[in-house]
Amino acid sequence: MLHESVIVAEIYNALRDWSAVRKKVLEDNSFQTRTLSTLKKRYGEVSRRLQRLSDFEIELLAENNALYTKQLVWLSICRHYSLIKDFALEVIIPQYESARFLIALEDFDAFYNRKAEWHQNLDGASKLTKGKVRQVLFLMLKECNLIDNNNEIQYQQLDERLEHVISENSTEDLCLFPGVS
Repeated sequence: MLHESVIVAEIYNALRDWSAVRKKVLEDNSFQTRTLSTLKKRYGEVSRRLQRLSDFEIELLAENNALYTKQLVWLSICRHYSLIKDFALEVIIPQYESARFLIALEDFDAFYNRKAEWHQNLDGASKLTKGKVRQVLFLMLKECNLIDNNNEIQYQQLDERLEHVISENSTEDLCLFPGVS
């Protein structure tokens, strides 16, 4: 939801109030959805992610700059979903650093099974749910250019401004991007 994220960031920059942003998005049907329920669902997902970003990070996202829009959306996803952040830190980055650039579906399955040993909510998930999580994760990775269409990890070069803004909030978050340390 890259496009929707930029729209919400633009509105947030103008209003600086999440309640007012929600009201405006719903009133204007900012995502041009066919139903109100779809609009509410998409807005909820986007706003939960973006609320994990600092105001400065949201300002950069609102610029809709091709250099870092996808990286900021990836950052917001990782901050919101600990499972995805862990996958980045425990699978993507170590494989990139060891020059094993291909991320296979089996890499996710092995990661998920390791996590499920320690988290009962993951262990109880159905096969269908696990498959859906994997499918959505790989889609996010591709849309944010962390992997290409062949599932190969892509080097991330952070713009100087973006790197500075992220490191002001947390230098640890720089480790979520292959090739950045």
